[in-house]
Amino acid sequence: MDCTATPTCRTDSRGTATTQCTASDVLRWAALPDLADAATDQIVFPMRRVASGRALIREGQPFERLHLVGSGSFKCIQTDAEGYEQGLAFAIHGDILGLDGLGQPQHTTGAVALEDSSVVALPFQQLRTLSRTVPALEALLHHAAGAEVLSRGDTHYLMSAPGSEVRVARFLLQLSRRQAALGYSDRRLRMRMTRRDIASYLGVAHETVSRALTALAQDGCIQLSQRDVDLVDLGALREVQRVTRGRPPQHRRSGTTGQASWSVPRTAQKAPRPTLQ
Repeated sequence: MDCTATPTCRTDSRGTATTQCTASDVLRWAALPDLADAATDQIVFPMRRVASGRALIREGQPFERLHLVGSGSFKCIQTDAEGYEQGLAFAIHGDILGLDGLGQPQHTTGAVALEDSSVVALPFQQLRTLSRTVPALEALLHHAAGAEVLSRGDTHYLMSAPGSEVRVARFLLQLSRRQAALGYSDRRLRMRMTRRDIASYLGVAHETVSRALTALAQDGCIQLSQRDVDLVDLGALREVQRVTRGRPPQHRRSGTTGQASWSVPRTAQKAPRPTLQ
């Protein structure tokens, strides 16, 4: 997949320099490169930069546009009446933000930059009008809606895990797959979110996330390097994610082959059937 941005700088009638990209760029970044053509080359959308920690979308903000992530990353959040921030998702290059506003007068969730980022602004009414004559843009909307449904399915699968280590393992593997789809390493993860952000998303305390990461590192599944995580044993990590009851068994390495062996906890072993005397 071509992840290289090719924005251009243009000067408007007031002499202000603005960064823009074409609809063809948007299609390529959204993993739909085959739909780009001469028509989409002529359609231009504005881009904007979002500094780390700044809100791109605020809860209650009128729904006017979607945003495609050109670079950087975001956390999607929802705040309750007491001010608690619930993490809903993490968005990276190629993801579209703001879909919660479809069919609604305003956004019910927010999006905050986890690092210095850039987005393509897609005015929704303009997008709808163009999609009537440019089928590629209609396909883009369908693709974005489908990706949102798949993302929620991944979240439900993650949250169905009974233990924190399993949830963390599933979370790391999901990030690994997303990075691999962009052409990046599936073993070294760029963790731009904080432990507290991860904890909010997983529905656990941030101390629990730290303990789970430490346990996975001690078991030889991962290696921690400040805020980055190296997946040193993908096979072992996949074994952890498949655990559906209780705490995953301890991972023990045999020799120097790096292969994982998993022991069944004694409590889970079947007791011998008593015999009648």
